Amino acid sequence: MNIDRGTSIVSEFVRVIGNLQGFSIQRSTISRNMFHLREPINSLLYIKARAEEPLRWGVTANVIKKLQAQSIPWAVVLLYVSENTGYILSPGDVNYYTNGIWAIGADGDYKPSPGSYLTKNKPFHSIEQFIHHLYDLVEYLNRE
Repeated sequence: MNIDRGTSIVSEFVRVIGNLQGFSIQRSTISRNMFHLREPINSLLYIKARAEEPLRWGVTANVIKKLQAQSIPWAVVLLYVSENTGYILSPGDVNYYTNGIWAIGADGDYKPSPGSYLTKNKPFHSIEQFIHHLYDLVEYLNRE
């Protein structure tokens, strides 16, 4: 497992988002993998990345609980291979998966991977697609 490469994917993703016209993003105090997107969409993004196969992310259960207590929209972003490819999961998606689909490991992490562990979600293949999905997600959450 190449942890440093996964970290660099997250860093590049955050850098690209932060360089977009009108966007402001910074690391949150909730977790080292949590970022607060302040502009133009006030939301929290829990971002994890995998650089190579097998694609299996460690999504920390305690961080999910902290996200669920937040009053602003949030999403889990699971990147793979590069900053341009991944999944964006809504709070509803996460609740669905953590209630029986994703098993929790001894380390306190859920270990989702593509396939049956992410059946509700289709991957994005560019930053533009990610932004489009994020806007749709936040709009949906604000209507609830």
